[in-house]
Amino acid sequence: MYIIILMTKVRLVEFKFKDKAKNIWLDWSKELQKREAEVLATLKNEGVVSESCFLSSDGKSAFYFMEADDFELVKKAVETNPYPIDLEHKIARQSSLVKVDELECLFHFENRN
Repeated sequence: MYIIILMTKVRLVEFKFKDKAKNIWLDWSKELQKREAEVLATLKNEGVVSESCFLSSDGKSAFYFMEADDFELVKKAVETNPYPIDLEHKIARQSSLVKVDELECLFHFENRN
């Protein structure tokens, strides 16, 4: 008998705030917290295990963390996602953030036994 353990993949992306648009993202982040059930439904639909966003200590950047089994499947699911919250998320992201860099993952461990 073989036990296959699949490790999830992770991504960390740095975004800078567009001029005078930081509050759009901060307000949207608060809104997401209020709508947790919708967020979890869309994450499940997309195959995302976890998603987090962090504000840098200088307040000039947001760091976006995602964990999934397969990011190609996530991308396909996002393209056909039926949840209205996803369109709102896209609008908030596009109006407030500019991608700076996708950081290289040096290690990622899981302890989900």
